[in-house]
Amino acid sequence: GGERVTSASGVFTSTLTELIGGVRTIAAYNTQDFERRRVNKAINRLAKAMIRNGYERLKVTPISQGVISTLLIVIILVATQYYVLPGKLDVALLLAFVFALVRMMPLITELNKNRGTWASLHGSLINVAELLRTDNKPYLVEGKGTIQSLKEGIVFENVSFGYDSDSEVLQDINVRIERARTTAIVGTSGAGKSTLVDLIPRFYDPTQGRVLWDGVDLRDVNSRSLREKIAVVSQSTFIFNDSIRANIAYGLGDIPDERILEVAGQANALEFIADMPAGLDTVLGDSGMRLSGGQRQRIAIARAILRDPDILILDEATSALDSVSEKLVQQSLERLMRGRTVIAIAHRLSTVENADWVVVVEKGRIVEQGPYSELLRKKGKLWEFHSIQFQQAIEA
Repeated sequence: GGERVTSASGVFTSTLTELIGGVRTIAAYNTQDFERRRVNKAINRLAKAMIRNGYERLKVTPISQGVISTLLIVIILVATQYYVLPGKLDVALLLAFVFALVRMMPLITELNKNRGTWASLHGSLINVAELLRTDNKPYLVEGKGTIQSLKEGIVFENVSFGYDSDSEVLQDINVRIERARTTAIVGTSGAGKSTLVDLIPRFYDPTQGRVLWDGVDLRDVNSRSLREKIAVVSQSTFIFNDSIRANIAYGLGDIPDERILEVAGQANALEFIADMPAGLDTVLGDSGMRLSGGQRQRIAIARAILRDPDILILDEATSALDSVSEKLVQQSLERLMRGRTVIAIAHRLSTVENADWVVVVEKGRIVEQGPYSELLRKKGKLWEFHSIQFQQAIEA
């Protein structure tokens, strides 16, 4: 019964979380009735499991008491018939035995009750134990070394990677990311661009091959010291339910207001911060609901400028913005990119044109790499992407 309750409870929680998270989509698609039925189904399933579990637990006490009482009567009858009446056993001794047995009854009932409670918690305990198990999960083993500022570059040496042993997302990747240059990574959705870039902050380790930072394998260094050198600006910027000040200085402790305003200025964010009711102290709400997409990006860029990273990872930072916001974000990105090692995951050709080196990824492999103009001359994959986007731009 316990396992059923745990499973039904999990389904109910996830259904409710989805309902709250997707409330705008639900309203926009007019699917309130459909969602109501879905939540009702989850509630009913949980209620049924809990009622059934309750029945089973309630049965424990009367059954155990019935069994003990029956046993007691049988013992008294048998002992009287075969031992007391023929004079083999003294009545006082029988009474003492019965008295001891009666005193033990509440303890036996309590034990049975606890067995019922244990049975109902068993399902939850199995889930928790499964979560805490370490032998069936991949763990990153921390290296001892501390990473130094990048002097030459990052090299991917025969790197392959798969989230599980059956399928490889990346195969035999060889690429050199030069210091203080911009490297653009181009490819269709699902080609493995993001996975490739995720190996640099060591969110994952390669299944085969090595990722080298100035010749040092990333597995030999402390991931904390590595991530201090990296800042990521992506299309899905996470904004905390805190003040603008705390969001820009995230993780850096007490930073003077002048410095925060300075980086906000470099990120073209001063204007909208000044319009906010409490300036830097304005609390941005859950997931930054007070901000537009472009404003969110500029907060992220200010955050990155303040960290002053060696490596900047741009995950298509302007793909979801209108043209005015994009222009402002692009300007602030250019300030942030100046003199840094930039790795840009790019869908747009404007990002690729300005890169020093372009890597084209398809189905987990590098199909071509080199300077932008040279790859276009070759009329290979990059040229195909270029033609498609150019065609779309004309049609638009």
